Amino acid sequence: MNPLKMIKHLIIGGGIAGISIAVKLLKRGESFLLLESSDRLGGKIETKRTVEACLEMGPSSFTDQSPEIFDLLDALGLKGDVLEPSPAAKNRFILKEGRIVRLPTAPPELITSGALSPWGKIRFLWEAVHVANPTKEEESVWGFFARHFGREAAEFLADPFVSGVYAGDARRLSFREAFPSMAEAEARSSSLIRHLFRNRRSGRVAPKTYQLKGGLGTLVERASGLLGEERFHRGEAVREIVSERGSLTAVTERDRYLAETIYLTSPAPAAAKILERHFGALSRELLRIEYAPLVSIHLRVSRREKYPFDGFGLLIPSCEQKKILGVLWHSSIFPDLFPDKGHHYLGIYAGGVRHPEVVEDSEERLRDLVLKEVQRFFSLRVTPEFLHLRRHRQAIPQYQLGYGVILQRIREELSRFPSLRLAGNYLEGVSLSKTAAQAMSVV
Repeated sequence: MNPLKMIKHLIIGGGIAGISIAVKLLKRGESFLLLESSDRLGGKIETKRTVEACLEMGPSSFTDQSPEIFDLLDALGLKGDVLEPSPAAKNRFILKEGRIVRLPTAPPELITSGALSPWGKIRFLWEAVHVANPTKEEESVWGFFARHFGREAAEFLADPFVSGVYAGDARRLSFREAFPSMAEAEARSSSLIRHLFRNRRSGRVAPKTYQLKGGLGTLVERASGLLGEERFHRGEAVREIVSERGSLTAVTERDRYLAETIYLTSPAPAAAKILERHFGALSRELLRIEYAPLVSIHLRVSRREKYPFDGFGLLIPSCEQKKILGVLWHSSIFPDLFPDKGHHYLGIYAGGVRHPEVVEDSEERLRDLVLKEVQRFFSLRVTPEFLHLRRHRQAIPQYQLGYGVILQRIREELSRFPSLRLAGNYLEGVSLSKTAAQAMSVV
């Protein structure tokens, strides 16, 4: 067996969490090593570039939910490369009874919107004057919206939103854990509509979406160059972490590393396997975390088609009984990333927790499903051009009912091992910005 190597800080996993930790340690002048089991940094972040388009195989953007993401970009010299969305991106749509309906961007627009029926609109706006009966029990996202705004709003507003963010089921997702800022808003104001109006007057608005010149892969490439080969080992998977007499050792197929601090940033199932032998209770809690599988597909549509694709995209409520969760109009959101002005570029997302089987379908079946549905949604005369397909069998962790108990038990177990720290999108938010912020907080 190879001799034990001494490392001050060891980072396991090279996704956005591992990169964020590495960059923060680098800024501090700390000694560290990052181990990544694959041959590249970035995790699910992957950008394919051609002379015509910049296509994201994983996450398609980031938000300003946490300012730490901009600290990371600044440290990488990328703050000047941030792209804002086009004005058209404020237009968002849902599929309702087979028709594409524009969502209101503010409560007053609800009056003319087709997203809700006349009674559904009245029930929604009634929330401003009617105090919803509070509940002491943990509540699902669907249950919260139904209590505040009515069942129709839960069905056509909350449900597709959850599909878009989590690829999940609004009836199973914990409102408090999945949307903590909204839960805090309810604690401060019995009416969320009144709370929204107060925030608009004070300048506090909903999170904004951003991209980078050259795509999100630019972040990964810049981080890779900054770390250098001496701080980054690719293709070296950690088999286990051993705890002996208060010290932690990471064992790989190549070496053993004794570290003062180990940052484990792998997805929960992979982290559970690494911890299984010596951290059994912690491993078992991590295994309780469910992930939604997802298939992402890129299509190209001629601009000769009548449908304008002038907006952010289309979300599909579960009551429409489709295997497709939504369609993002990438070339409308960030047109600077698409030099090809003769086509629209669309991203289709299918599967999720309601249709996990989709991720295992053959490429031929997926191609047939997506092309037919998209052609039908937008009344296209010509079948779209199929560009890329990517399967994510463990795409997004599900903050389901009871998730707070899982997180509490994870924290309790970690308190026994101060040299072991976990980071990832299953802890304090699934977005890139929330994941980066949580990772930086453990350093």
